Amino acid sequence: MNSTAARQALLALTVLYGLLIALLAVLDVAALGIVAAAGAVLLGLGWAFAGRLTRGKPQG
Repeated sequence: MNSTAARQALLALTVLYGLLIALLAVLDVAALGIVAAAGAVLLGLGWAFAGRLTRGKPQG
């Protein structure tokens, strides 16, 4: 998987994560904070890792 595909996958996962958090908030799920924190950490690590892979490489 190249860096562009990885970044597109991360973007899709980020959007789905946002929709999941919104759905859990509407449903008033008690574990919303835990799910939000865990997902944010995992997505943050994913974006950081993707950024490290593309650092210093020309875009295009």
